[in-house]
Amino acid sequence: MKILSTVFKTFCITALLLIGFFFSDMTHFVKNQLKPSIAIEDTCQLSTQPCVQNGVDIQLQKDTLTPLEPSSITVKWPNTNSEKLLLSLQGVDMEMGNPIFQLTKTNNSTFEGEILLPICTQNTMVWTGTLTDGNTEVTISLKAQQ
Repeated sequence: MKILSTVFKTFCITALLLIGFFFSDMTHFVKNQLKPSIAIEDTCQLSTQPCVQNGVDIQLQKDTLTPLEPSSITVKWPNTNSEKLLLSLQGVDMEMGNPIFQLTKTNNSTFEGEILLPICTQNTMVWTGTLTDGNTEVTISLKAQQ
């Protein structure tokens, strides 16, 4: 009986150590699974033509981005007191992490920055995400092609 108790205690301690070691990875996985995905049809589809959503005007340097090649993005966001904007992206068809880009204010309502997307095994990749000034956000999508 004492051996069974010792084995049970050892098993419990080992299980707790493993759970503690992998807790961060497990919570990250669960949060990603529970995160609502962004419907592409509800996004501002970025290109060289200005796209307007909620009074925010967004324009890319190129219609289709190329992975590992920086491309500029220009945003006109009136009535914001923020000095920077944050652009957070996520791959639609494949998990590619969540690249985050910072856009800095160039004048009263204009922000500029660069987007550098990671390389992907697919030839074409659609990205969705949010652009925020800290108070308000707009949903965007863009296309990358190798």
